[in-house]
Amino acid sequence: MNLKFSRGSFIPCMFAVGLTLAAVPSARANVYATNIKLDGGTTNISATAGDVVQISYVLNEPASLGLTINILSGSNVVATIPVAASESGAQRGLNTVNWDTTGAGSGTYTISITARSSGYAYWTHLTSDTDPSTYVWDGQGIAVDQNPGSLYYGRVFIANADTGSNPANTPGDVNGILKFNADDSFADEGAASGGHDGYNWSGLGLSPWKLAVSQDDLVYVDDMGGGGVVLRWDPLISSNSLFPVLRSDNRPAGAHLSGPAIAGTGTNTQVWMADNQSSFGILKWIVTTNGACATNDLGKTVVGIGGDLTQSPYAVALDKFGNIYTCQYISTPGATPRVFRFPAYDPATNGGMPELTADWSAGANDDGFASASGLAVDPTGTYLAVAFQGSPTTGAPINGGAKILYATNGVLVTNIDLAINGFPNQDTDCAWDAAGNLYYNDYYAGSWRAVSPPGTNQATTVAVSMVQLGGGQQLPPPQVTQITSSNGVITIDFTALPTDSASSFSVVGASVPTGPYLAVSGATITQLGPGVFRATLPATGSEQFFRIARQGSSAPPQPFITGLSLSGGNVILTFTGSSSDSPSAFTLLSATVPGGPYAPAASASITQLSPGVFKASVPANGPAQFYRVQR
Repeated sequence: MNLKFSRGSFIPCMFAVGLTLAAVPSARANVYATNIKLDGGTTNISATAGDVVQISYVLNEPASLGLTINILSGSNVVATIPVAASESGAQRGLNTVNWDTTGAGSGTYTISITARSSGYAYWTHLTSDTDPSTYVWDGQGIAVDQNPGSLYYGRVFIANADTGSNPANTPGDVNGILKFNADDSFADEGAASGGHDGYNWSGLGLSPWKLAVSQDDLVYVDDMGGGGVVLRWDPLISSNSLFPVLRSDNRPAGAHLSGPAIAGTGTNTQVWMADNQSSFGILKWIVTTNGACATNDLGKTVVGIGGDLTQSPYAVALDKFGNIYTCQYISTPGATPRVFRFPAYDPATNGGMPELTADWSAGANDDGFASASGLAVDPTGTYLAVAFQGSPTTGAPINGGAKILYATNGVLVTNIDLAINGFPNQDTDCAWDAAGNLYYNDYYAGSWRAVSPPGTNQATTVAVSMVQLGGGQQLPPPQVTQITSSNGVITIDFTALPTDSASSFSVVGASVPTGPYLAVSGATITQLGPGVFRATLPATGSEQFFRIARQGSSAPPQPFITGLSLSGGNVILTFTGSSSDSPSAFTLLSATVPGGPYAPAASASITQLSPGVFKASVPANGPAQFYRVQR
């Protein structure tokens, strides 16, 4: 069972923001924008040129070197809004900046925000224990959404494993999952899931226990009150999204499962758990097509006890390379290591047997590693953070805390909160966001904390929702990323909006570039992920050219280049549009490299050859030039 110090009548107000720690070189993108909204919403909006669009966002820390908001049409920046560090739009927390669309042409625009910071000389706390929103009565697990393509990018989730004294008025006293924005403010829909998530938590310091967020935004939570089952929710922790992933029929007899660590997404999801009371070591499950572990699947032990791991592991984490990290909850002094890394599991080279030999171990004869209870690897695989609860002894207890180790060798990088202000620490779990900031729970303080690494940095976040200027509901065309042909089957991969579904599109084909394009018989389209699709169709001799068409769109077709040649010192492009288009509907853009930036080509002229067919002519410029036609 979990060893805890008594908090007595603790009041959570012991620490102040801005505490600094040991210096470590770093170059992290630790300031970033999240919760980007357009006119207060999270869906695509329509506006008329000349309207003012309100762009709001949350910064996890101040952008001390300012930030830049770019308005893009495709990959081209068409407007820039600079925000100085001293202005309101660069401050920690909620910021709002307006985009005056006067002069912008009709089309679809995306918003990107690049925040920059001079950073800190040391690992520095961003949060304050005096802030009511960082209070949590019994924080046992912590996780952060690392998916930059999500509306919930940067959201912090806390497993509050018991009920505090005032749950009616204090979110941190509610037994269940707590949700926070990256600046530690409460989630828009409310901080506490208790009573809204469709699940009956038993509390008692075990329910909920640890938790993890997958790369497809699903929140996996361990209820260890019954020996360890894993449940799954959407990022809102809404009751209609509750789904049992690992159930009691998946738990080996006598096992007490702590975790989870999650690898992969969809039907490739792996669930990793540590048996922290029996002899099953670290186990792995692969979910079935419905996202759950198969009935009576008891998992596979991939790290066993009896080698470097001498007792039941307490927690498990994975890095992006598949390396396995675990710890032993040892509260007494001694020579036994407390933290380990095992190599990525490969049954082909390991004979299908559990691993027994660690790459490295740490914490032997070091009581600063007492009672290791949670660990996490940063997204780059550079750092391993470990939470320690310490241990009581005769007289003063051995202080716990959070440590950062190098993931490659287990060497100590820094102590994060060792004896802050002279108070003991009892840290239970830790997590990283995608930008390299560390988060952890301190049970003794009754708080969760965020810590920024040192070093100048910047990060760019692209809004999920878009702005459509002009009349109608024009949406951006799908972008083909790859086309292959094998064994009589053509495969076309393409991207579109995260809100699109496979039924939004069809495949059309023609025998010549200029068409006519007709629906392709036998074509199917499937969704691989948010905004990612794949079309498959039989290869035929009659159709050589293909397009992905948006279904039911009233938007005019995007220009399609059908020819490119050089004549008399001029570049000649032919392209198609709508039969109702005039040459003035288009602009020829050019760049010196394929990725741009693209700008209107000087001295270009566009003429109409026939209804829907056009020619662009522009003087050749240099040894190589790249062109686009923009509506």
